[in-house]
Amino acid sequence: MNPLALAALSALIWGCTDLVTTYVGRRIGSLRVVVIAVSVSAVVAGGMAIARGLLTTPLDPEIVGLNILFGVGAGISYIAVFTAFRLGPLSVVSPTVAAYGVLAAFLATIFLAERFSGANALGILAVGVGIVLLGIRTTGSGRERRASLASPGVAFALVGLVSFALITVLLTIPIHAFGWSTAIALSRIGNLATVWLIFGVLHKRRSDLPRWGRTDLLGEGQRLDAKGILLASLVGVGDTVAFFAFAAALENGATWAVSLLSSLGPIVVVLGGLLGYKERLRLPQVAGLGFVAVGVLLATLPLG
Repeated sequence: MNPLALAALSALIWGCTDLVTTYVGRRIGSLRVVVIAVSVSAVVAGGMAIARGLLTTPLDPEIVGLNILFGVGAGISYIAVFTAFRLGPLSVVSPTVAAYGVLAAFLATIFLAERFSGANALGILAVGVGIVLLGIRTTGSGRERRASLASPGVAFALVGLVSFALITVLLTIPIHAFGWSTAIALSRIGNLATVWLIFGVLHKRRSDLPRWGRTDLLGEGQRLDAKGILLASLVGVGDTVAFFAFAAALENGATWAVSLLSSLGPIVVVLGGLLGYKERLRLPQVAGLGFVAVGVLLATLPLG
């Protein structure tokens, strides 16, 4: 398939997966979802890589190590992003995370020598303004006026934004060296080790955590039932398939264009948040979404 079509497909799948992630995270706790989803994902990604010749492909040990290290970073990002979806609001958190595509496009010009036009640069600026409008609110008046994050979910979303942008650019190294399926499978090893380690440490020290950490992260007081496990597993499968499409697009397409198109998932998520979760946007947040939409449009215009 065309790399841009694959990137758009990954955005659609990620948008749908994010809706499921939000629902099941609020049902059983975000860290539980991460652990189950990443475990399932590792099995799916490993199976695909073996089917496509992983066991007979010569691998550079240095790049393998870097690939797994990227997976460690991605594992931390998954926890941040899934927690952001758990805390919400979904229609604000998802566009914030998705701005990783614009940041990754900018980083591609630095690390991969890819070029932007003037319109592309304006798009990056517009998305930056949009994120500020989405995530910042003011309280009080006069000298007492203070700026703060719209919700704790936005703080976690910003962590995911920066992490995913860096990992997207760096992941092109093993993808070009080994192919998309092997690169994703090796990355999942780092994911798996990281999330299980963090889950084990936090679970052991759960009595020291604040209340939101015990409930929102570990799902304290929420039963881990068959439906929750099934939905979390579905998240793992969906995320893996989306990552396959995304990585295959990176293998043959320009990193900046693929990253931007793959970040359009919030179109699905915002509609789901408004319709399914009855979320309401304040006027500055509506303006922020507008800036993000215009910014992505400008940033994806082809070079003249």
